[in-house]
Amino acid sequence: MRMVLKQLVRETRVFFGIGFFSLLPLGAESSGVFIEGGFQYSYASGAFKQDTVMQYTIPGTPTLTTKIKNPYNGNLFGGNIQVGYKLFFGQTRRFGLRLYGFFSGQTGYANSVENSNADPKFVVTDQPGTNLFYGGGMDMLYNFYDSNKRSFGVFAGVMVGWSSWSMGKDKQCRWSSIHKRGGGSSGCITMNEFFNEQVRINHKFYPGLKSSFSPAFVQLLVNLGFRFNFTKHQGFEVGVRIPTINNLYYADRGTYAMGRMLKIKIDSTLILRRNIVAFVNYVVNF
Repeated sequence: MRMVLKQLVRETRVFFGIGFFSLLPLGAESSGVFIEGGFQYSYASGAFKQDTVMQYTIPGTPTLTTKIKNPYNGNLFGGNIQVGYKLFFGQTRRFGLRLYGFFSGQTGYANSVENSNADPKFVVTDQPGTNLFYGGGMDMLYNFYDSNKRSFGVFAGVMVGWSSWSMGKDKQCRWSSIHKRGGGSSGCITMNEFFNEQVRINHKFYPGLKSSFSPAFVQLLVNLGFRFNFTKHQGFEVGVRIPTINNLYYADRGTYAMGRMLKIKIDSTLILRRNIVAFVNYVVNF
């Protein structure tokens, strides 16, 4: 009888042991450090807008209002890299969270969009531009499928960082005119130099204007896509990133006088933005 009881206890332990380990997610993706990088494409756009109100002090003289708008669009190509840590949790470990730092760089050209209200001075052709974006992000992960070596799932999250625009010299060298007017260099200059010099000229000759030039600006992106690990340590991701903030590259607002008979009120802005970013990354899991 005692031998029977011992045998029953051993079989019970084996049964519950097998049952317990069968519940463990032996094929689930592991937590750990990862690094990824790859190709990135962006569709970018922008617009220079200026509203001008000219008011004469002579009684009975009508007020003259003009509105101009110069839209731009272009394509940017480049790459990105991310380094971080991913953590899976829950009984099945299908849900996860990852934190990472990132850097991306893209370059390309912008062109003016046909518009009857455009100012010829700001019509550009093949305007070179480079965008750098760097900061940190957090994504939620979910795997639809898990095995010993493979997994397939989705991710969704946000990326917050600093977006920096470097706008170069256009082929027509049209940006050089502002330097001639302000007493600066008469050679071909970049778009960045043009608007930086415009701020200096406004402060010097038009004290009623409040001007700003900001080639770098904070940016928040929504990060969405699919992820596939084809081995335990290798995989790839494909997705889109959607910027949510317009970069106010240049602005001037205010009123100044031209002699005693004319007051001019100006409201100008130049917005730059990557509308959507598509990417394909190769991933290494440690």
